[in-house]
Amino acid sequence: MSFLFTCPHCQAKTQVDDRYSGQAGQCAVCGEPIQLPTIASSVDPPTKQSTGIRSLGWLVSACVLLVLLLCLLFAVIRYGGSTLAQLTNSRQRTTSLNNLQQIAEALNAYAADHGTYPPPATVDQNGVPLHSWRVLILPYLGEDRLYNEFDLSLPWNHADNLNVVYQNSPPTALIHPNANANGLSQQSGYHLVVGQGTLFPPSGPLSPDQVTDDPALTLLVIEAAPASSMNMWTEPVELDFGTMLGRINGTAGIEPGGMLDGGAAVATVDGRVHFAKETLSPNIVRSLITPTGSEPLPDDALD
Repeated sequence: MSFLFTCPHCQAKTQVDDRYSGQAGQCAVCGEPIQLPTIASSVDPPTKQSTGIRSLGWLVSACVLLVLLLCLLFAVIRYGGSTLAQLTNSRQRTTSLNNLQQIAEALNAYAADHGTYPPPATVDQNGVPLHSWRVLILPYLGEDRLYNEFDLSLPWNHADNLNVVYQNSPPTALIHPNANANGLSQQSGYHLVVGQGTLFPPSGPLSPDQVTDDPALTLLVIEAAPASSMNMWTEPVELDFGTMLGRINGTAGIEPGGMLDGGAAVATVDGRVHFAKETLSPNIVRSLITPTGSEPLPDDALD
């Protein structure tokens, strides 16, 4: 707002913004000293009624904000946990599939060099298991230094070999992300299926050339929960086909899975990785394990 001011010296009239009311200065026309009059603000002072209305408005806004915050909190409590679990499961699935990709490549590289896949376990002259296949493929995972620290003539649980495990970080590809998340960084979670009719029968491991079934539908290595949380990645413990029913996410230490919700990550002889859903029938699961069974399988059994 502005007001009209008349200079008492030269009678010049000037529109002055009311923010300058009450101030002294010089006339813009004649230069003589002037004192601007004090002009009351055109804005009425707040009344008790208007103040009350504004206070009520703030109170309503605060209540609405509080209700929204409570709704948000309820949503987090109601749905946030399951969403977080789904994200975690998805992330672990991706990591596990990547691990299995590396393991499958290492197993096939070992087979290319040695003529067969590695034995599930090395044994001494009395047939006592010494070391897991996981130790044997270390050079194919870029872990030559770690491999050379083990004394393969001594069992995996000999003090010298246990010291190697405790003094070194475990190979990333051999440790399931679920095990890491639960503080079990020495537990693998990746297993072979051994027994008559498998890639790893009692007579010795087969070679990729001996697989007569479709390599894309023959399991090479799978993720599976061990029977004990104390199992180390160097320990020669695998899944026995003879006791397996073929139920994914069934009994730990016997069936595939048990590490992720909804199914199990697997790798096939052709080096590809898949997520086998727990809805797969036990017959299909068992047929996927046998390399020479000639069982009819749908092409999308692992899609």
